[in-house]
Amino acid sequence: MKQSLLQRLLEPGQLSARFQPIFRFSGKVNQVHALEALVRGPSGTNFEGADVLFDYVRRKKAEAKVDRACIATICAAAAALPSNFRLNINVHALTLGESPDFAVFLQKETAKHSLAMHRLTVEIVEHAPTRNIPAMLATIAALRDFGVRIALDDVGLGQSNYRMMLDCHPDYFKLDAYFVQGLCVDQKRRAVVESLVTLADALDSSVVGEGAESLGDLGALEQLGVELVQANILCPPMPAEDLLATGLLQSGLVEFDATLQAGAAQAGVNQAGVNQAGVNQAGVNQAGANQAGANQAGANQPREKPAAGTNPGQVERKEPARVVALPAAHSM
Repeated sequence: MKQSLLQRLLEPGQLSARFQPIFRFSGKVNQVHALEALVRGPSGTNFEGADVLFDYVRRKKAEAKVDRACIATICAAAAALPSNFRLNINVHALTLGESPDFAVFLQKETAKHSLAMHRLTVEIVEHAPTRNIPAMLATIAALRDFGVRIALDDVGLGQSNYRMMLDCHPDYFKLDAYFVQGLCVDQKRRAVVESLVTLADALDSSVVGEGAESLGDLGALEQLGVELVQANILCPPMPAEDLLATGLLQSGLVEFDATLQAGAAQAGVNQAGVNQAGVNQAGVNQAGANQAGANQAGANQPREKPAAGTNPGQVERKEPARVVALPAAHSM
């Protein structure tokens, strides 16, 4: 009998895991707080991309079955990583609501690879309204009994709404990249993020900012009180062996280049906006700085007013931060 595409996707070795650090701000140096596990489909196929893979899974209504396969893949790969970092895994809300034995399944799967349950954070992914909220909450309670923490993924979009915040009592809000990208130049985005930080604080939750694309946005997150951040410019998702090779998990730290750090501090993260920062493109051009020296110009030269007819909200894109291994203790 011919196998379906879904059955082929679930064959051993078809799914693979990537890991991306979540950093905690600590001045100029950020500490690795946790690792999010991300699953990819078969290499070289359309399903290698997570968006395509999980869109197909949801259309086939196979979330619960595929979530379990993903967890098995993640646990096997995570066994090679240091045991003193937290590990975040994504699980559909539907899976939690339709699988009363999910917590026991997770405990058995982690035990196969000597992974402690208290290291785990389950990120709840909700792309459709949860049909059985009481059952989902019972599963969350069972996970917490094992020491697992709970996060709401993609807060601000989709179904990660106020009811989920109240019902699930999440330890973490994961702020969607839509609200983070351009944060340093957009006062409306800034207002949304500030309100979510205030709400999270009132609910005893922490906020994770996802998807920052510039040091200006990272600086804005830090200034608004977002202590945790996950972004490709700090470290992209990669297989466990590649992540180990970076040295990040030995040092637990990532350092910003000093010049870039100075540029980020001038990127308009204060309430007055970019006009006071002196790093918008018109201001840089008037200062006579070339692109390589723009950060130093913004930090050390007298600030220039933007030329007439320019857009004061336009900020020069910063280069990515360097990943630098430094000797230090691990952070949990």
